[in-house]
Amino acid sequence: MDSGAIERPTSKRQPSYMFSDVLIPMSTALDLAEGREAGHAQRVAHISLAIARARDLEAAEKLACVYGALMHDVGVIVSGAGLSEYTRGDERLVFAPMPLLTPEEAATGTDSPEEVASRIVDHVVHGSRVVQELGLPAAAVQGVATHHERWDGAGYPHNLRGEEIPLVGRIIGLADQVDALASETTPLLARRNFATWLSRLSGRDADSDLIDSLRDLGRSDDFWLGLYNEDLSSDLSRMCRNLKEPRNVKMDGFVEAFADLMDSRLPYTAGVSRKVARHVERLARAVGLDENHQRLLRAAAFLHDVGQLGVAERIMAKPGILSVEELEVLRLHPVHSHDVIAGITGLEEVAEWVIAHHERVDGRGYPDGKVGDEIPLEARILAIVDSWVAITSDRPHRARVSQDEARRRLQSAAGTQLDPHLVDVFLRDVITNEPVSKSA
Repeated sequence: MDSGAIERPTSKRQPSYMFSDVLIPMSTALDLAEGREAGHAQRVAHISLAIARARDLEAAEKLACVYGALMHDVGVIVSGAGLSEYTRGDERLVFAPMPLLTPEEAATGTDSPEEVASRIVDHVVHGSRVVQELGLPAAAVQGVATHHERWDGAGYPHNLRGEEIPLVGRIIGLADQVDALASETTPLLARRNFATWLSRLSGRDADSDLIDSLRDLGRSDDFWLGLYNEDLSSDLSRMCRNLKEPRNVKMDGFVEAFADLMDSRLPYTAGVSRKVARHVERLARAVGLDENHQRLLRAAAFLHDVGQLGVAERIMAKPGILSVEELEVLRLHPVHSHDVIAGITGLEEVAEWVIAHHERVDGRGYPDGKVGDEIPLEARILAIVDSWVAITSDRPHRARVSQDEARRRLQSAAGTQLDPHLVDVFLRDVITNEPVSKSA
């Protein structure tokens, strides 16, 4: 690897975004946070939109159904924080049975059923707050806030009954229940059992008028082919575009807000993404990357660990040495991050940087064992900053180190783990000019 000079690639400008452009791919991260296979939230969105179209709702209400469905369980990220203290396995699986179990039923077998049930209820409250902060329309916020309410008043968090529940919330709640039932069996059996499921839900869990609409939809091949379409994300994007969806999402603000949400999951990660982004931007500037390239790298910094939502807190916060199996799970997080980010139009190259940020220049990194210049420049930048922030921050298995010790460790890793020239630039032009109080 030529460590004496650094290539300076150019980057394309980021396009303007619609909510569906970012919510559809980001929804797969929320599936991971619940311990589900990717695709649950998108199927809930497909069912919700199908019902909204059958009821001939206005375009804005249809879009609210899609947005709310994609983000309906975003609150599990906040509610799941620290939950491993009360569970005996993967704490994410507490949320996976929703909505087929009550909070009390889902909490059975945990070390503190009352606390766990309370957290399950609270995920709706947290979720509505988060989507409001992300700028989703009011109807979508209401949908998230009420999708666990039940027609007979036995839902949560407010025990709303009948038409007290906003229509978007009723639609998303019904769609969530149907997909949860369908996910427990095969597509063929799901279609065969569909009418029976709906009869059980009608008038108790769900609005009977919506049930009637969904029953009619279930007689169509198109409904089922769409639900199990391997390219469902593209179908949802197309349908949103057909609704004349406005382009009013500022990507920079969205990824920063989402990163803050992710960082709130664990005590020691609070503010970490902002620290990484700050140093990444400065290192990118120091090596001569243009402003748009710096902006893309900043987005990479905020989203590089989104795949960690798929790793149980029990592993992430373990104070001891990880087992081989735990290490294998942890090492999948760059792949998960890549898969989420690659779905966002305009961030495809960012996904390639992110998947490689744990590669090493000596070829001993993961997930692909790339060597030297095979690793994108941007990934090498991320690797250095990620290492710096990690060793200057407290972790469950060790305390932070001093800035002088951190310098020694980076210099020691130069040429093996990290790009030696970039290490020199980082220590000379970024850290030397950084006030000590902000070094992490």
